[in-house]
Amino acid sequence: MFGFSETKQQMQDLLLEGRSYANLQKKALLAGTRDKLSVILSRLAIAVVCLVLGGMVLLFFSFFLAYILGQALGNTALGFACVTGFVLLLLLVFWHWRTQWVITPITNMLYALFVVDEEPLETEKISAELKDSRTRMSNNFHSLLTPMNEPANRVESVSNWLSRGFAAYEGLRIGLSVIRAFTGIFGRKRRRR
Repeated sequence: MFGFSETKQQMQDLLLEGRSYANLQKKALLAGTRDKLSVILSRLAIAVVCLVLGGMVLLFFSFFLAYILGQALGNTALGFACVTGFVLLLLLVFWHWRTQWVITPITNMLYALFVVDEEPLETEKISAELKDSRTRMSNNFHSLLTPMNEPANRVESVSNWLSRGFAAYEGLRIGLSVIRAFTGIFGRKRRRR
């Protein structure tokens, strides 16, 4: 059984590289999500601060304008009514153009954030590690599939195929143990009786 231990080692290497690749994928997903979420939250915080401060400026400016108009018209209540009507008109114009002024820019910003790949340095490093891991997995898989040295006789050929079968069985057994480990880590929903 010359090729059994070699094939078994190749299968274990492939499995270890698969685990490494899955961990790197998880890391890349978390890094990308963290980066994009931080951009969204920072822009949201800036928008909230601008809205609060802008609202306060608009409120005090409208009081100022209402008082000035009230003195010019000789009736303070009429000045406040004029400013209220103007703010209501602004609200109606804003409501009419809300898609072009608010919804479309936010949609475009989110689209650009999630579709365009403007990844920071850490995510690029993880992407390079993923590419290397993919290459190593591919090499391990190809070395596993390439035929061993040509056998000298028919008995050695059968022995090689048997050892590959045992190695495949061992790889399947290891794969099932990995699946059991994942279900043990992440848990399984239990059925109620």
